[in-house]
Amino acid sequence: MSKREALKILSCLTLFGSVATTMSLSAVGTAAAAQWPERPVRLVVPFAPGGSNDVIARKLADSISKSTGQTFVIENKAGAGGVVGAGYVASSAPDGYTFLFISGSLATSAAVQKTPYDAKTAFDAVSLVASAPFVVITRNDFPAKDMTGLLKYAKDNPGTINFGSAGLGDSSQMATELLANKAGVKMQTVGYKGISPAQMDLVAGRLDMIITTMASIRGTPTDKLPKLAFTGAQREPDFPDIPTVKEATGLDYVVNVWWGVFGPKGVNTEARDRLNAEIKKAISTEDFAKFLESVGARPQPSSPQELQKLLESDLDQWTETAKAAGIRVE
Repeated sequence: MSKREALKILSCLTLFGSVATTMSLSAVGTAAAAQWPERPVRLVVPFAPGGSNDVIARKLADSISKSTGQTFVIENKAGAGGVVGAGYVASSAPDGYTFLFISGSLATSAAVQKTPYDAKTAFDAVSLVASAPFVVITRNDFPAKDMTGLLKYAKDNPGTINFGSAGLGDSSQMATELLANKAGVKMQTVGYKGISPAQMDLVAGRLDMIITTMASIRGTPTDKLPKLAFTGAQREPDFPDIPTVKEATGLDYVVNVWWGVFGPKGVNTEARDRLNAEIKKAISTEDFAKFLESVGARPQPSSPQELQKLLESDLDQWTETAKAAGIRVE
């Protein structure tokens, strides 16, 4: 064998080895991605048990646990309108085993107070899960029995209507502040660590009203209280006799709440993409759709980029609302 032939054979063997090594590494990487999750995954809900965030998150966790064969554990870390739990996730290791399940409160909280994280940059969006309108509810013996009467009462008695929220900057608070701003009235907020205790006080007559979600009140005594209007663009099919706020008052007011999943900044991309796919699979089932319908919500799948764009848009809108209402705590 000539020297040239030997070098040619050696070159081919080297090339073959390089290709084989690359294919092997690719297979290992694919296998590693397919293995996620290898241990329980924490889904942090930054509000007390019983509210819409908690109810929907538990259903989602149960569905994904069954699909992946791995446990998704709900951890409630309530406080400061969702800031405590969100801050916990923002500072967690981005290894794909800690995620945040939160509503649009991620944007509303950041609009009214200084947070230990930058809501726009501290998280990696994973996927939207659902969306729904709010519903305006009053205590049983409140003098006003419809939206027109409610706003008239608010104008005649400025600052005397007490409404509950799940803490400073909660989406229910901001939805109410936006309504008050558009109607030119003043109402007083009372903050709680979650919407459930606020609803209990509404039932007891210690609050006048709440703007909350059907997901939060279904199956609770609050569900039996007067519903004056929904905040969406159209009437709700399950409540055809209840108008929208815009329809009842003529105000340019349409507000919906959304729920989504975020990871800490730099979260493992394989885990993020797999979780996005698992969320889409879960909420596309008839079982999940019926569950969301039962709590007045609807499936809302998205890409990570779409959720990030929605978050940034909400941050702009609610910052303006907070300024108009004079709400800001440093």
